Amino acid sequence: MRLDRESMQEILNNLKILNSLKNYNYQRLHMPGHKGIEEIFPDSIKNAYPYFDVTETIYTDDLLNPSGFIKEFLEDINDFFGSGYSFLSLQGSTHLLQSCIAALSKPFGSILINRDAHRSIYSIAKILKLDIDYIFPQYDSRLGIYTYINAEEFEKSLRETKSEIVIITSPSYYGVNQDIKTFAKLSKRYNKKLIVDQAHGGYYKFAGKQTALDEGADICIVSLHKTLPCPNQSALLLSNLNDNRRLSEILVSLHTSSPSFVLLMWSEYGIEFSKRFGKRLYHDVLRMLDEISLPVLIYTNHRLRNVDKLKLLLNFRDLGFGLEDIKALLSKYSIVPESIDAGRILFYFSFMDSLSNFENLKSFFYDIISKKDKLKEETFSLPPRPKKVLKIYEVDEYKKTKLKLKDAAGRVCAKAIVPYTPGCPVVVEGEVIDKDAIEYLAAIFGNHFIEENEVDVIDER
Repeated sequence: MRLDRESMQEILNNLKILNSLKNYNYQRLHMPGHKGIEEIFPDSIKNAYPYFDVTETIYTDDLLNPSGFIKEFLEDINDFFGSGYSFLSLQGSTHLLQSCIAALSKPFGSILINRDAHRSIYSIAKILKLDIDYIFPQYDSRLGIYTYINAEEFEKSLRETKSEIVIITSPSYYGVNQDIKTFAKLSKRYNKKLIVDQAHGGYYKFAGKQTALDEGADICIVSLHKTLPCPNQSALLLSNLNDNRRLSEILVSLHTSSPSFVLLMWSEYGIEFSKRFGKRLYHDVLRMLDEISLPVLIYTNHRLRNVDKLKLLLNFRDLGFGLEDIKALLSKYSIVPESIDAGRILFYFSFMDSLSNFENLKSFFYDIISKKDKLKEETFSLPPRPKKVLKIYEVDEYKKTKLKLKDAAGRVCAKAIVPYTPGCPVVVEGEVIDKDAIEYLAAIFGNHFIEENEVDVIDER
């Protein structure tokens, strides 16, 4: 049988996903880190599919039991990062975080985390029936974000928790770096294993910066796709535990048994590209960012003392702009940010942005500066600290019903309220949805958020 081109074109014409994305001709100030810039990829990488889309055979290697070229690649990873053990996941940082918790926690035990941790951590805690203890970072009301964890508060939490593991996010989605060196020393003092979710700082080592592993963490998890020219889903676990056998077993158990060699090849290329060009491209993009952010510095996260500058969070509300004003400017300059809400916009940069059209972004910021209205100094609502009446997994023992968020005050949350992005729960299963939580969600995401969205609550009938 011969395949005719006309029929194949008809198939293409009817593909919903392809045809929805084929005209995505925007400046991508969001993940993933390659930003769609084709010039950084040689033809052998761009054309890897379908020729190199093979399976585990006698002529290839196995990601889950490497003995050949994948083993050599991971040994190179260990040499570069200074780790004793590494695992490359094609299921993202989510897989790596959840595997760590499954491997190092005890049945019906607990974990200690920063409150603004990623939702994947909450999900695995519920599945494994783990209670959660929280560390609440400080809060910046001008930007509406959690910032730094106080060392005294961290140590107090270590003393009080029964958990043997601590999971800290650094940097955060908004670029806030924690004092991992101090936290690592304290964790060792209290005999706790420190796991650092450094997914948003995957580029650090390639830019000449220290990773959490360098600063003393037991395990560091870095996303490859967020800030590097690697494919979505790729992430690295780096460990300096004395014994990684249990961890390795769980990582393999929870990973697909059919990993893609195409994604592996692309990941390896992205890593090697970043080793070669990372430092130079990083300094180029920093120079460009300083130029555009300086005039509006006090309205951004760049005014914070220890922040990842490849995340630029702008409080446009204090500049006198409304959400629709900013959306109009984004449309004018064909820019897509990482996220936007009622008062803030987040731009997410990578090495590759030094190769993109920064003049376009400069024009966007020039419009903001030249058209800014009377300056305001409004503050964002403080995130709620809901009362916990059930452990996160105990809600499964109850019947549930749905309510509009605006009508849910006083009810017990049965499914976490997790605005995405950034994917950090505002109210967790087993906590009371109070008036403060509803008002906070309305202030950050707009009244439509609480009026249109439903939430699962425990049925009290």
